[in-house]
Amino acid sequence: MNWTRLTLPAQFLFAGAVVMVSAMLVVGFWVASRIEQAVVQNSAVSAALFMESFISPLSQDLAEADALSEPAKRALDEIFQGTVLGERVVSYKIWKPGNLIAYASDPTVIGKRFSPSDDLITAWNGSIAASYEDLNDLEDATEASLGVPLLEVYSPIREIWTGDIIAVAEFYEHADLLDKDLSDARRKSWLVVATVFATSGLLLFGIVLAGGRTIQSQRAELENQLAETERVSKQNVFLRQKAIIANRRAIAETEKAMRQIGFELHDGPAQYLALAALRLDAAFSGDGNRPRDPQDIKASIAKALFEIRSISRGLALPDLDNLTVGEIVDRVVDDHTNRTDMNVIKDYPDGIECDLDYSQKLCIYRFLQEVLSNAARHAKTGTAEISIRKSETSLVVAVSDEGIGFEPASTVKLRKDGGMGLLGLMDRAESIGGVLNIESSPGQGAKLSLAINLEGTDL
Repeated sequence: MNWTRLTLPAQFLFAGAVVMVSAMLVVGFWVASRIEQAVVQNSAVSAALFMESFISPLSQDLAEADALSEPAKRALDEIFQGTVLGERVVSYKIWKPGNLIAYASDPTVIGKRFSPSDDLITAWNGSIAASYEDLNDLEDATEASLGVPLLEVYSPIREIWTGDIIAVAEFYEHADLLDKDLSDARRKSWLVVATVFATSGLLLFGIVLAGGRTIQSQRAELENQLAETERVSKQNVFLRQKAIIANRRAIAETEKAMRQIGFELHDGPAQYLALAALRLDAAFSGDGNRPRDPQDIKASIAKALFEIRSISRGLALPDLDNLTVGEIVDRVVDDHTNRTDMNVIKDYPDGIECDLDYSQKLCIYRFLQEVLSNAARHAKTGTAEISIRKSETSLVVAVSDEGIGFEPASTVKLRKDGGMGLLGLMDRAESIGGVLNIESSPGQGAKLSLAINLEGTDL
């Protein structure tokens, strides 16, 4: 059954039935329980007052002794044997403090002590207590064996002059009439509760049924109006989407061109000029650490000028189109080792070649340029390693060094000198749907990985 396809009246019928029946059971059991408690308590009070008129005068000896006098015992036996009262009360016990049975109709329990029941404790506190067909205590074994409905009543016995409780009388009364009264009370209470809930449910269902019909008609009308509105506005939505798409393309192309120029200036000429500046600093530092060849400085400046001219003409290393991944790595490593003393280890297996477009090749090229340049500045051992791994969905190019390391969270941002650094690499990777991963900590070196998706979607 699909709940969402049901009408409102049908949903109310099923849900309301469950709720109403559950509520009726809860209320019915509660009302029946309260009525039973009231009937039992009223019967117990009447019986206790009646019994007190016989037992209390004969039990005054218990104020000073733990047992009844012989005359009192004979009097109790005569009252409960062969009389109408004896037919009504099947058993009795008289309790002393300390849970001691001072006297009882069953001689086998006289003088014994038992764990106090809740009703006995209530009687010691001065109130009449009763229970119906609850003969689970150890001292109730004889009465429970009779197999008849019994009303168990506990009544406090007070000293005549002081009013202090000196004992508790427990007696068991035939409950045939009480059982009948309880059955009638339960039947009538359940009948009243069921009638009230059934009537309420029918009235509510009628209201919901009328409301459901109104809602159905209004819903049909609204659906017709919605269909008409969608039909009229469809062409406007189509034209609006075309305008938005055209605007986005124009903005994206403009932004892409501006960012590309920034990337190329930073990752190309800026790197060559930085290395040239590094060589010049070494040349004039006075510490005897001279550059290997003055031509290195001249070559770096010349390459920077060449790339600046290429950018100004709208060109950026057009020969990358015809290079494989391995050839791109070789070209970057050769250029880098020609400008620095760093040893670069290449680690990639055969079969890493894949079909990359120009933007992906350029991203790899600039990534290697930037990371190797950073390694040359900060590596302790003057050694870096390039590793390449390929899967069915991605190509991962990683560069690791044993430099001073850094905290990635505080480094991926614009530098004070305006350089973009790792932030530029991250933007470049994201622009082609790739991901730049950075693993580093102070004093532990660094490993940067560029992951390029080979399936045409973002990673």
